[in-house]
Order: sequence, then C-alpha cells, then structure tokens
Amino acid sequence: MPEIFNHRLVRLDTATPSTEAGTGLIELPGQGLNLRWQTRRSAPTPYENALADAIELAYLAGAVSPAGFAAALNDARVLSPAGSAWTAEILEQEMARLAQ
Repeated sequence: MPEIFNHRLVRLDTATPSTEAGTGLIELPGQGLNLRWQTRRSAPTPYENALADAIELAYLAGAVSPAGFAAALNDARVLSPAGSAWTAEILEQEMARLAQ
C-alpha cells in the first residue's frame, strides 16, 4: 500500500461511503490523535502569514540554512519581531517561539 499523508489515521472499515449524513467519519469523535503540526490555537496573524510567505519564497530561491533564510528575509525587507534585520540566531529563536 502506498504511503498516505497521515499514516496515523485509522483506516475506513469499508470502501463504500455512507449515504447517511454524519456517518462518514474516518476517526471516532474524540479518539483521533491531533499532532502538533495539525492544529493551532488560533488563526495565523498577518505577521506569521507574511513570514511564512517570505520563507516559502526564500526556499524556492534556494535557501537551505538558517543563514540563507535570514539573508533572504533581509533582502525581502521582512523585519524580525524586534524590527531589526534577521540573523540565523534570531530566525532560529523565532521559529522555536512560533512552534510552541
């Protein structure tokens, strides 16, 4: 069987979908495992969205290290949370903070 996106999901019992509303659940309510990367406490802020967009563009441009991403963020004029230029250390601290 090929690898699926979330290999921790419980498999469906049948291949035929139910015709009754609300019965086509993959997980039993309250019993699914919510992994940290699947859930957030709130919607992303405008800052988080802008940072994510800039990081994605940096990656597409070839950035592969914290220093490379910091340089790309500075070139894109995306400021750090303190309003200063990015360094690899500041970027690593910010990524750790956002991951909490």
